[in-house]
Amino acid sequence: MKRANYLLILLCFIIACGCEVTPEVELEEVECSVLPAGGRASACACALDGKGYVFAGRDAKGNYLNDLWQYDPTADSWTQVAVFPGAPRVNATMIAYKGHLYMGLGFVQGEIYVDQNCLRDWWRWDPATNQWDSLAPYPDATTIAAVPYSVDDRIYVIYGSSYTVSRQINWYEPATNTWHQEEDSHYRAISVFKGVGAQIDGQCYFGLGYNQKNEDQWYRVNLPEDDWAACSAMPGKGRTCSACAATDDYIYVFGGRYFGGEMTGGEVYADIYRFNPLDGTWVSGGAMPCGRAENLIAFTIDNKVYFGLGENEKGEVIDQLYCIEK
Repeated sequence: MKRANYLLILLCFIIACGCEVTPEVELEEVECSVLPAGGRASACACALDGKGYVFAGRDAKGNYLNDLWQYDPTADSWTQVAVFPGAPRVNATMIAYKGHLYMGLGFVQGEIYVDQNCLRDWWRWDPATNQWDSLAPYPDATTIAAVPYSVDDRIYVIYGSSYTVSRQINWYEPATNTWHQEEDSHYRAISVFKGVGAQIDGQCYFGLGYNQKNEDQWYRVNLPEDDWAACSAMPGKGRTCSACAATDDYIYVFGGRYFGGEMTGGEVYADIYRFNPLDGTWVSGGAMPCGRAENLIAFTIDNKVYFGLGENEKGEVIDQLYCIEK
């Protein structure tokens, strides 16, 4: 009996060790100042003119938020910069375009399977004047965790969800304040909930997410042509609720969740992966300093990636921001 117990303990130890991801590249992360408003999850973020911005999300008590915070990397400080006129929300969308922030969409607190709770409002904020402009509303209810891209004179917003997942592609023309809907195409990546995307060297990338199973898909996308080219899948079992940002050379994916029960290996990830678009390879960058986290944010300033916030496997929100120095 003692030998059996020893073998069982040894087997558990081997399995646990096997679950740790050995870094293939050494990353140097440093702590930045914490968000003064406290931790939050399911926010959105981007960078504009050397500053980072974090918008909306939910706090430790589950309250939905509609504040906008600016991070100054030079001073390593946060400032609440504007009072957003729209409703508090989670899983919103925000992108920088020609000196302004465009934001909106997401989900307002309430019943999940109700289209009216999928917010379609779309706004432009001018940091020079602190002025908000209400713009043309989004054309459908696929507004939860939609991924934005800036391509030529358009803002593309893709793969948002409503009461179901989608692979919807819509694009906004700032010059005319109009939205345009693209017809569906079976050539696209599978429809998912909370996939991630980034742009690098003029190319758009999209992948991951959840649709009946955890996806590891990864695509290079020519959005104006609706042309999707499959890249090497991300290592592992697939994931959703991650964060993603790009430098001039690499795309980074942070954390996320593998949806599943105790018998199917459900877990929140603590890892960082780096994708090289030149050779299509993924490498492990080890574990995040905050440990396991999902529903976090990431953005890039001066070719440095910042990541953090989110929540851990216990649902406790995180207020820490980190920077990859090397």
